[in-house]
Amino acid sequence: MNATAEKSRILIVDDEVGLATEISVALRAAGYMTRVEHNGTTALEAILTTKPDLVLLDLMLPGLGGFEVGRRAIEATGVPVIFMTARDAVEDKVKGLDLGADDYVTKPILMGELLLRIRSVLRRTGVTTAPIVVDGLTINEDTVTASFNGEEVPLTATEFRILAELMRAKGRVLSKDYLLTQVWGYDAFDPNLVEVHVSSLRKKLDKAGVGDLISTKRSVGYIIKGAAS
Repeated sequence: MNATAEKSRILIVDDEVGLATEISVALRAAGYMTRVEHNGTTALEAILTTKPDLVLLDLMLPGLGGFEVGRRAIEATGVPVIFMTARDAVEDKVKGLDLGADDYVTKPILMGELLLRIRSVLRRTGVTTAPIVVDGLTINEDTVTASFNGEEVPLTATEFRILAELMRAKGRVLSKDYLLTQVWGYDAFDPNLVEVHVSSLRKKLDKAGVGDLISTKRSVGYIIKGAAS
């Protein structure tokens, strides 16, 4: 496996085409390279031939089942595996971890949580995440730090997560509901919570000299339009 690649290679294995595509788009926006497979048999072949840095693996698959794919893949290559499933049974989680899986996420999947788990597994296995840079502002998701022209910008954990979501989505508007779901983990709460944190984030960025990085789309959400460097 590539321990220093700027773009880690992630194989997504899920027979739900829409979900697999959604995950792939989110991971590519976060700076990863992705490949998608919808069948357990072809997924195992892809793992053995391409040796990805990490595998996101659904349990309910046509062809070989997810547990069998995971068992063979881990035994043959040692590839890190995160199981994905609609099941929430403790015995399934225990079985997956006993096979050597690194983590386990239950559907419906929150992309923000999934990205955090992916980064955590990749750090443990020695694969680093490339920093994101927009107009001189840099965020490092491995160290959870932000800096502007080499000077650290002090942010709370929540402010950092909001900024990371916006910088990964550079050029796309993110709604308040989306940020609630991705940053806080739920979608039924007062959107003013987002406004308060974005306001604080803007003040800290302005104090650091970043300027008007975050724009508001009235009644829609927020966007960063800066050019990546």
